[in-house]
Amino acid sequence: MKAVRFHEFGGPEVLKVEEVPDPVGDTLVDVTAIGLNYGETVIRRGKGAELFPWYPGPGFPAVLGSEVVGTTRDGRRVMGVPRDGAYATKAVVEHPVELPDEVSDHEALALLLQGTTAVAATKAARIQPGDRVLVEAANGGVGTLLVQLAERAGATVLAASSKGGIGYDWDALEPVDVVFESIGGEVGKRAFELLKDGVGRMVVFGYASGEPLDVTASDIFRKGVAVMGLPQNTTPEEVLGLNLKPVLGDVYRLDEIAEAHRAMEARTTTGKLIARP
Repeated sequence: MKAVRFHEFGGPEVLKVEEVPDPVGDTLVDVTAIGLNYGETVIRRGKGAELFPWYPGPGFPAVLGSEVVGTTRDGRRVMGVPRDGAYATKAVVEHPVELPDEVSDHEALALLLQGTTAVAATKAARIQPGDRVLVEAANGGVGTLLVQLAERAGATVLAASSKGGIGYDWDALEPVDVVFESIGGEVGKRAFELLKDGVGRMVVFGYASGEPLDVTASDIFRKGVAVMGLPQNTTPEEVLGLNLKPVLGDVYRLDEIAEAHRAMEARTTTGKLIARP
């Protein structure tokens, strides 16, 4: 089979298509679509262990990626997390989820990791009708779903994005009840300070800036707010049942994945990116 591997940390150019042995496992699939995520650019650069100390990092040569759609040997169409990385033409899928015909490969991948993240974050935030909710990176795969979920809950949504919405100039912004925080660094710190004292909730699920959220226990104590991660009680089946409308981004070939990484790092993308073998 073919796989996109890298043998050292570096820029997108370290990603190379190579011939490798087929994986062996009970749920072997012929991959029809591969989900692409910004976090994979962080791992490729060697920043994963720095930002996420609990993540062991890849052993070289490494195959990136956490989600695929594929067809099993008995003809079932499934999505799931591959055991040995996703950037390949075949994969062994752990805990496969069968897909209904009406859900396309692209939609399925937009709802697997991004969908479960958005739904879990919304649960954690406990949004009430009338809440003011700030969504960072609102044009991204998770952000577009968070906007939908917050609006369904009756919130007033402030969509922040470098490509539109309210942007990141927040000097005149009124305090908010909820922040969905995925950027870290200075943006995350400013978003934290926007939380309403005594009632604000911030849900943290990423550091797209390359810098962790710089908020201390003393900061939380001072403002009387809650800062939390994601609960682990959301399943792909639950997300599929919510009839969300993901924003579908560009489609790349397997040999164009390095180009996709450049686009993600340049923040020129919208919605969910995928690759086709």
